[in-house]
Amino acid sequence: MTAPWTEVGDLVQVLQKRWDRGVYLAAYAQGLPWAPVSLPVRSPTSSEILDRFDAVRRWAAKFEDDARTTSGQPRFRIEYRTVKGKNVGTNQVPVRIWVESLEQMCSLAGRSEQLGDLQAVLDLTRDVLPAAVPWVVGHPLDAVAHRHIWPRVLSTVAWVAERDPSRLYLRQLDVNGVDTKFVEHHQRLLDQVLSAVLPPERVDVLAPPGDFARRFRFRSKPYYARFRFLWPQPSFPAGVTEVRLRAEEVPAAGIEAATVFIVENEISYLAFPDVPHSVVMFGSGYALEAANARSWLQPKEVVYWGDIDTHGFAILSNLRARLTRVVSLLMDKGTLLAHAQQWVTEPVPISRPLEHLTDEERSVYKDLVEDRYGRSVRLEQERTRFSLVSVALAPWAEPSQDRH
Repeated sequence: MTAPWTEVGDLVQVLQKRWDRGVYLAAYAQGLPWAPVSLPVRSPTSSEILDRFDAVRRWAAKFEDDARTTSGQPRFRIEYRTVKGKNVGTNQVPVRIWVESLEQMCSLAGRSEQLGDLQAVLDLTRDVLPAAVPWVVGHPLDAVAHRHIWPRVLSTVAWVAERDPSRLYLRQLDVNGVDTKFVEHHQRLLDQVLSAVLPPERVDVLAPPGDFARRFRFRSKPYYARFRFLWPQPSFPAGVTEVRLRAEEVPAAGIEAATVFIVENEISYLAFPDVPHSVVMFGSGYALEAANARSWLQPKEVVYWGDIDTHGFAILSNLRARLTRVVSLLMDKGTLLAHAQQWVTEPVPISRPLEHLTDEERSVYKDLVEDRYGRSVRLEQERTRFSLVSVALAPWAEPSQDRH
């Protein structure tokens, strides 16, 4: 039977867990004086000494042996208590250990190398980029874990801090040993250090964590808007029926349209029927990313045709929040119920309130959220019978009707 008393190995495991929380490295990095650490020792009682004298003697001998280094130096200070008994006399047994220096702690936990690594990281940071020292002090374990790339991290952060990156693509970052793959692989670390070093106005906190370029205000990869002309365009040669433009250049292109249809499915976009004074745009996200593209769309009637699912209505609601004249096409209850055989399951539906839907749209959205017709029902745009498109477009196909 294993003795129920504390072994030195048990104490070492406790200290290793504490060390790996970073508390002791953080205190060292802050220059705080060492505060002795103590741990209790579960040791034999007087009755256990009487009943299991040989086991107690073996445990005590092993504890004393494990409490010393191979050269005989104490690994920690042992606090004893006196145990007395009629038949066992007076005995001293360990009741607590005390770790009285950081060096003892490093040795016990087997982390001496980390202390040296942290000091090296601190020294380098103070020399290259003193503004990053507080981050190292607050995140010593992360700093030590990245010690091999730390010089490149500091050089990258310093390069960004010294420049206005708004006219530069991330690809133009010019640091020895650093490329965009390095940034991608170490994005979380670079994000944290840059956020700690840069003034708040240089960090776009609204940018998603994965968009490093936008977050630190590098020049963004341009968004493109793809248009098909559903009506002759005086500004383009007669043979041109489709263009792909940078979103910010759309207003300068001279596209004339009273109505802009937006569809999410490429084949639906390519097969979209001709409509007077109109163009069709593939995808809702592209042209809305640039403010001047939104200004081009603002006075126009925007007609959105998306999937009949919770995300489709969320896109529609977002469009209406940004543009004043948006109507939906084939996103009604009649279209949904007419295609029951084409329903599929929406993988990850949403259920949040959508503020910019009409009463009819909100009713369909509510039915989908509440699974009125089945679990996570979805009618994808490309599954809608195409003959219904011409019928739905009839109001726009009448040249005499003024919709503007």
